[in-house]
Amino acid sequence: METATPRPKFSSFHHSDRRFYAIFLAFCWLGVLFGFFPAASARYGGNADYPAPLILIIHASLFVGWLILLSLQIALVRTNQLRMHKWLGQIGYLFIPLMIYSGLAGELYNQRLNAEHPDYGLHFLIFPLYYVIGFGIFGTWALAVARRDPVAHKRLIILATTVIVGVGYARWWGSILYRVFGDEYWGTILRTFSGTNMLLAMAVGFDIWTRGRPHRVYQIGVPAVLVAELICSYVYHSVWWMPVARHLIAIRLPLSG
Repeated sequence: METATPRPKFSSFHHSDRRFYAIFLAFCWLGVLFGFFPAASARYGGNADYPAPLILIIHASLFVGWLILLSLQIALVRTNQLRMHKWLGQIGYLFIPLMIYSGLAGELYNQRLNAEHPDYGLHFLIFPLYYVIGFGIFGTWALAVARRDPVAHKRLIILATTVIVGVGYARWWGSILYRVFGDEYWGTILRTFSGTNMLLAMAVGFDIWTRGRPHRVYQIGVPAVLVAELICSYVYHSVWWMPVARHLIAIRLPLSG
């Protein structure tokens, strides 16, 4: 009687890892710079549509700070400064809850500011809620396994970062995709999440190429992200979502205006 061959252990390191994470980081910065630079430059040039309240300034600073922290962490690993990497990673315990709160409060402010505009703005609320929740889940999960499973930890950080960086890509080429694919169910998914899914494909593809299979974190997290995207588009196009969104934007959190 033949016995099943044990599945090989998922390798914790591959000689291409450092190169991949540097490339992944470059794609993150690319999406953020092209997605947010026009609005940021207009604001700092005095041509913003409206004055930014404190909570939006905090959120933007934290968003950039997260990418700077990620860049430092990748650089520390590349230079084998693992002790400093672990010490600096503790900042995540502060960053993640602040980013969740500032993202939620800032979006509620934006929605109240534009409440007199067409209902498109309120429909859109589901997407920033998803970004905040998705980032919070993966980021918190990453911190929970940081010490005992660094291989899972860094992939969870990738998932958390991918969720929020996808916003930059949506701002960058979303209008182009909107003109091509429209605003129906699948068109909404394409224009909103194509950047996110491109980064996810890079991450999963790299694992398959170097290890023969995706890590279990991706096996759980990536399908969850894809299902969440389907749900977001469904909610975005649902009539029942409007009264729910109106109730949500009536919530006034501290610093949210």
